[in-house]
Amino acid sequence: MKSPVTTTRGLRRAGIASVFALASLTLAACASDTDAGAEAPSETAEATTSAESTASAESSLADVMKAQDAYEIPSEPIDASSLAGTTVYYIPVTAQAPQFAAMGVEVTAALGTVGIDVQVCDGQGNPSAIAKCFTQAVNADADAILADAIAYGFAMNSVEEARSAGVPVIIGNQVADPSITLDDTLGWIEGPSSGMTADMLTWAAEDSGGEAHILINMSTDGTTPKAYVDTATEALAESCPACVVTINGVTTASFDLVASSTSAALLKDPSIDYVFPQFEQFLQVTAGGVQSAGRDDVTLMTGSAQIGALQELETGGQLRAVQGVASFYQAWVYSDAAMRMALGMELPEYTIPYRIFTADTMDDVQVTEEAQASGEWYGPTTFKDDFKALWGAQ
Repeated sequence: MKSPVTTTRGLRRAGIASVFALASLTLAACASDTDAGAEAPSETAEATTSAESTASAESSLADVMKAQDAYEIPSEPIDASSLAGTTVYYIPVTAQAPQFAAMGVEVTAALGTVGIDVQVCDGQGNPSAIAKCFTQAVNADADAILADAIAYGFAMNSVEEARSAGVPVIIGNQVADPSITLDDTLGWIEGPSSGMTADMLTWAAEDSGGEAHILINMSTDGTTPKAYVDTATEALAESCPACVVTINGVTTASFDLVASSTSAALLKDPSIDYVFPQFEQFLQVTAGGVQSAGRDDVTLMTGSAQIGALQELETGGQLRAVQGVASFYQAWVYSDAAMRMALGMELPEYTIPYRIFTADTMDDVQVTEEAQASGEWYGPTTFKDDFKALWGAQ
């Protein structure tokens, strides 16, 4: 077992550059905070501030509706030779989410290029399962733990036990907590979800002509999804004063209740015309709730999507907008960060790109497993070779 790490490097948080600045506004009402694992009550928030930014919002959306010109690659190389034969644990909050299922496979492939073994342990959306995964990693003398979308407070004891055992932990896809000191044993890679969620609401506002009533099936698996929604609804208050947002809390632990709570929200308020499951893992059960309510007139959209959602988008049904993250590139970013932490190096700034897909922007998109894995939906396909060259991988 490793001895505890005591040297402090002053690790920087790995920040994400948002596509556009989000306004700090106050809504008439917004979703109340909820405990993870519990269904949250539905709430309605109506934007009340004046808006003159529709045109600028449209121009910024244009930037996120196409692939970018390049992926960012760190400049400082890594000598990964000493890490061959070691183990890294990838622990997603839930492997039920298509994004995290894909990430586990790709992290395994990326670290495999330098001889590092990866163990994927499903957090199952509850603290008990997550704690077992952390314990398993510590007992296996892992060189690093990648905790994906797991809030620090959701697994604080487990994170601290790992750090005390000398196993560095990297928290990904979470809003950084400024009260937490980062050092050689704790790193942070924020995801772009606040900007993504805001852009999806902007798309609905524009698509509706500025009068969208949006039902958001917001994940209550931790506090970060709510932070993303809060930021997004504040931005919507500026860009769409006539838009209305209704929040329906959903959770992995109560997955079988998502359809019924969606149906109930739609029956309670027939004015809802857009339904937005925040993450793709809730898309199909949300669609079931829409069907149960007899609402074939509503528009569906979803976030953090993988190939399944894009395939559905191509059918021309109720799903009309899909937002995805460059998950395969993100897996190589995670792999890069895990090695740097294991070697006592400082984390660079990482930027994870995302994109909104609609029927009008699919002409250049090949919806195949190969295209998804290559990263071409979001940018050039050279990033894997670039990372391998940076690591000295064969």
